[in-house]
Amino acid sequence: MRPLDERAVEITCTGTLPTTPASTYSTTYTVFGNGEIKVDNTLHPGASNLPYIPEVGNLLFLPRRLDRLHYYGRGPEENMWDRNNATDVGLYSGTVSGQWTSYLRPQENGNKTDVRWAALTDGGGRGLLVSGEPLLEVNASHFTPEDLSVGARHDYQLTPRDAVVLRVNHRQMGVGGDNSWGAHTHDEFKLFADRDYAYTYRLRPLTRVSEAMAASRRPTATE
Repeated sequence: MRPLDERAVEITCTGTLPTTPASTYSTTYTVFGNGEIKVDNTLHPGASNLPYIPEVGNLLFLPRRLDRLHYYGRGPEENMWDRNNATDVGLYSGTVSGQWTSYLRPQENGNKTDVRWAALTDGGGRGLLVSGEPLLEVNASHFTPEDLSVGARHDYQLTPRDAVVLRVNHRQMGVGGDNSWGAHTHDEFKLFADRDYAYTYRLRPLTRVSEAMAASRRPTATE
């Protein structure tokens, strides 16, 4: 932990991921006196020949009452890095449950790309604002990726968590499937292990969702 003058504190966490050889990551939280947090992430793959990376990001668990999603990005339908040309950048909102896309079998769904900011709020418009610097991918759900990988054959076999699962991602690899099934993701939409990945976002308390746009543009100075 390192104080920054009298206005902020910097906390850095580091760790390893169980690849062979091991990969490393670091997350630096700069916590300001007004409750805002700047989050800087860096992922360093252990070797360039490791398999490509499905997703680079953070997963946050939020209280269940923050079940309204508001965001400025591509939508309103789910969209992926390689499948977002049919969605427009705009302001969208809905319930977290409403972001779910039902497939024949439960699987990854509900992603949003080119997100400038996203807010998770309660019915009164109070909650958490996430601002990208500059862009993020966001997924709000009541399930983790692991919950969708247990082999359930139908949606009703899944048990929603008593929480909002918010994934704040730098990027998720494309879905591929140009031939409707089986075709691999194009290389330009893969996350290869031959480079570092760094991204930044800010967390801000939000008292009124109507202020989200202005708050997302407001810098948090350390000096």
